[in-house]
Amino acid sequence: MRLKNETAIITGSTTGIGRKLAELLLKEGCKVTICSRTESKVKEALSELKEQFGDSVIGFPCDVNKSKDLKKIVDKTVEAFGSVRILIANAGLNTVYGPFEYLTPEMVESYAKTIISTNLMGVMNSISAVLPQMYKQKYGRIITTSGGGADRPLDNMTIYSASKGGVVTFSKCLALELAAKDEDVKINIFQPGMIKTALMSNVKYVPNEKNKQEIEENLELVLHYIGGDLEKSCSKVIPYIIPKTKSNGKAFRGFSLPKLIFNAMKLQRVMKKRKVS
Repeated sequence: MRLKNETAIITGSTTGIGRKLAELLLKEGCKVTICSRTESKVKEALSELKEQFGDSVIGFPCDVNKSKDLKKIVDKTVEAFGSVRILIANAGLNTVYGPFEYLTPEMVESYAKTIISTNLMGVMNSISAVLPQMYKQKYGRIITTSGGGADRPLDNMTIYSASKGGVVTFSKCLALELAAKDEDVKINIFQPGMIKTALMSNVKYVPNEKNKQEIEENLELVLHYIGGDLEKSCSKVIPYIIPKTKSNGKAFRGFSLPKLIFNAMKLQRVMKKRKVS
């Protein structure tokens, strides 16, 4: 097992990508703390994971917008496992999908506060809470989660993409600071690709010239052609959190770029035919 005797905190880990990451780390011998904002979801996920992994997993409700919640998570993890050697800052959300021009100023203010606070500030808060412990133990591996539009333009997801672009830039800047220190603490950026999770299923659509059904149909087509496999994508994280990793400040993919490009071309042809018909 590649992560035997390792300890980790994974934020946003009761469903989707975070939950799958927790399962994979536990299978590799890691002790894991899961958390999310909703206490009932934490209890449900913890009960299910404990059936298979026993005392190797603990969990608590945590809002990544609140530094006191994160400090409590770090303290309880150290108390239970003796250290926090890995942080996967995965918590994220998207509350709106559609053209920016159809958002009123009030909607922009509301959505931007919610999305950027969780996706970007939540990452900063999580890392800020765990860094003192990592410096103390002179070791740490940090993974931040990128998202759609972070590294290339993506329509209909402007605010979400801006928040994830901020995560990438922040992570790369922090990597420079970590590289200048004597402690063996490294940060890398996970690009999971487009995967169907609750994040995509629960999004709201802005009012625009297309009806909701058409947007949903287009999104299903996108997922069909360029959507990725959850477990295969998440498994790419493991090499970047093991002790021997040398990478720092690297953005790595959970998907095949050539395959994505090929399928994206197929998607474009299908979408073009739909418009013509």
